[in-house]
Amino acid sequence: MLSSQWHKVFNDLLGNKTRTVLIVLSIAVGLFAVGAIVSSQSILETEMARSFAAINPSSGTVRTAQLFDQEMVRSVQAMPEVQDADARRAVYARIRVGQGEWRNITIFAIDDYDDIRVNKIWPQSGAWPPPERAVLIERAALAVIGAQVGERVLVETANLQQRELVIAGTVHDPAQMPAQFDNSPYGYISFETLEWFGEPFGFNELYVVATNAQDKEHAQAVVNQVKSKVERNGLIIPMVMTAEPGQLPLDDILQAVLLLLGVLGMLSLFLSVFLILNTISALLTQQKRQIGIMKAIGARTGQIAGMYLAMVCIYGLAALSIAVPLSIVGSQALSRFIAALLNFDLAKLRVPPQAIVLQVIVGLLVPVLASLYPFLANLRITPAEAMSAYQAGQGRFGFNLIDRLFSGANLWFARRVLMRPLVLSLRNTFRSKGRLALTLVTLTLGGAIFVSVFSLRASLNRTVEDLLQSWNFDTMINFSQPYRVERIMHEARLVPGVAETDVWLQLAVRRVRPDGSEGSMAYMFAPRADSTLSPAPAIIQGRWLLPGDENAVVVNAIMLKEEADLRLGDEIVLKIQGKERHWRVVGVCMGILAPMAYANYPYVARITGNAGMADTALVRITHHDERSVARTSAALEARFKEQGLGVSNVQTTSAERAESQAIFGVIVSLLLVMAILLAIVGGLGLMGTMSINVLERTREIGVLRAIGAPNLSVAQVFIREGVGIGVLSWALGSMLALPLGKLLSDAIGAPLMGTSLSFAFSTAGVWLWLVVVVLLSALASFLPARSASRVTVREALAYE
Repeated sequence: MLSSQWHKVFNDLLGNKTRTVLIVLSIAVGLFAVGAIVSSQSILETEMARSFAAINPSSGTVRTAQLFDQEMVRSVQAMPEVQDADARRAVYARIRVGQGEWRNITIFAIDDYDDIRVNKIWPQSGAWPPPERAVLIERAALAVIGAQVGERVLVETANLQQRELVIAGTVHDPAQMPAQFDNSPYGYISFETLEWFGEPFGFNELYVVATNAQDKEHAQAVVNQVKSKVERNGLIIPMVMTAEPGQLPLDDILQAVLLLLGVLGMLSLFLSVFLILNTISALLTQQKRQIGIMKAIGARTGQIAGMYLAMVCIYGLAALSIAVPLSIVGSQALSRFIAALLNFDLAKLRVPPQAIVLQVIVGLLVPVLASLYPFLANLRITPAEAMSAYQAGQGRFGFNLIDRLFSGANLWFARRVLMRPLVLSLRNTFRSKGRLALTLVTLTLGGAIFVSVFSLRASLNRTVEDLLQSWNFDTMINFSQPYRVERIMHEARLVPGVAETDVWLQLAVRRVRPDGSEGSMAYMFAPRADSTLSPAPAIIQGRWLLPGDENAVVVNAIMLKEEADLRLGDEIVLKIQGKERHWRVVGVCMGILAPMAYANYPYVARITGNAGMADTALVRITHHDERSVARTSAALEARFKEQGLGVSNVQTTSAERAESQAIFGVIVSLLLVMAILLAIVGGLGLMGTMSINVLERTREIGVLRAIGAPNLSVAQVFIREGVGIGVLSWALGSMLALPLGKLLSDAIGAPLMGTSLSFAFSTAGVWLWLVVVVLLSALASFLPARSASRVTVREALAYE
């Protein structure tokens, strides 16, 4: 036999199924958000690291100016500090992707595709290994080049040899940057195909795995030892790259995504607490008379509290039964979505046990803790207070300025300015101020996050524009080797549509640290000081280059992030073309993803033996629309090639803008998904509040029906109330979105750019959220309003 307390618990659970379902769903949605986000974060951290480790990633790459053979590879493999080593040939070429449009492509020639030891690639479709006179394309690059397996593509190497290759299949290369981010595809061919291009056999990239690959300092020391060994064999090394242990190609973006998931997980948990607090508080308020009756017949406060806590635990268990399986499915889908954007496969999608344990703790402990305050507030009431008057929905209306504004105390405002049904809705809205506050907190946070996402997108776009603002040119043409400055500028001016032209040098450099180790590769650009086209990026610290500067250098914030000991004013050693040069950091500018440095052209040209030479043309075109820029850029490329100048790459400002926005699009897409989820959480909380309001005002509904109010009028009272709460939350959320959006922009800017983003508040996001919240509030109020309109007069007046 069940005790009377348990009869009471099960009667409350089953007697009002609508209320039970709403409370369970309110808890379940919050638990789902927490579980899905925490599980996705764990899956991505563990499985992407495991997937990357499966390719046996290199600790570093040594690139040589001359070719070497397999004997060099074997001698490196025999070094005691080297766990493994492998080599391949990297050829920088161009691929035609449209009528007259070319794009850079890196082509790797591998000696034995069945014995790739380091930075392994996996076959995806088609042939394996690549047949002669055919190419395998990295799977993420097919969309970039606009071709399919089986089609033929035209490829041009730096020696201007053109060959038509068949796309024989696709491969997956996790060690490379996904092509959709920088529009740079990757291809894989045999050495027989490479010889068909007129290239000799040999390797120019050596991949090294240190014996203790997880120790960054050890790995760096080993790569430096390999570099010294290669140099002793007479080879010039223009570049050495040391990888962060286990760091993915897009690790900065992944870390930003994981950071966002963690923040959104905490916000979801915060919203869950308010949902639970709101629903439990409303339940106890509704049952205040029942509490008084139980106390009158001898029930102790502890017994009543235990009964309601047991009910809360049952709500939590029911919510867990819904949230846990859905969060498992949701986390797997979210993990696949993010992994696909980063061009990774997840071998396993096992949800970690700790994520489920966290959900169970949150589902059982948080509702109990959130219920303690309403329990203490309502269980201290005496039997006489509880039964002295009808309590449900009574509230404390009429005691402050807002209450008097919507009551008979201000008849002119209530009757003349506002319509009577609207006055009734507003009075109901402010009747239970505690519940209104809790509902507003939930919706306000959801709205603030929604608007902050749009502010983040606006900030990302503004940052890109700030970076490109200094680009006074429309197209940049890179040559396969330096040519005379006068020749480049003369040929460019002969092309119709060219308004102005200039040149600069660009080259790869590496920082040599005080301990002798080398940092990651950076790009150095050497503009001419008197140029009107060369960019002067937005300066964060210090100053831009002056005409008289020689060994002065401006670095971007990404370089400072990667070289943590480097500061403005420091002396820095950069290795250029295998030689160490000393520089003084005079300024820090904005940057994105890659480390960059800027130095004056005359000094760089002199120390590199390129005086009077340039390898890049900067061109400003008469008409700046995209079609004119594309047409003139194609004409420039054709003119240079006719005159024997090898063109390796043509890049327009609009293409650079699109690439940057594509990189940021991953984060924005994820944030939009999370913002929609949190908006649903807020809408469900509003639905729960409106349903409880309907139950509390059942007698009032009966009175309205008794004096002739039609169904539509009764329903409109509650719909207006819900929309009013939504609009009020919109106003509060829009104000909160300003500081929250700034915090979010700063958090994303640090890993992506090494500094804060150029913050921009999105007014479009504010107005869009107003539309969303009005629709959401109307939908959330519809079912409770429909329920209210169906209450008969007899049922309403008999309600207790």
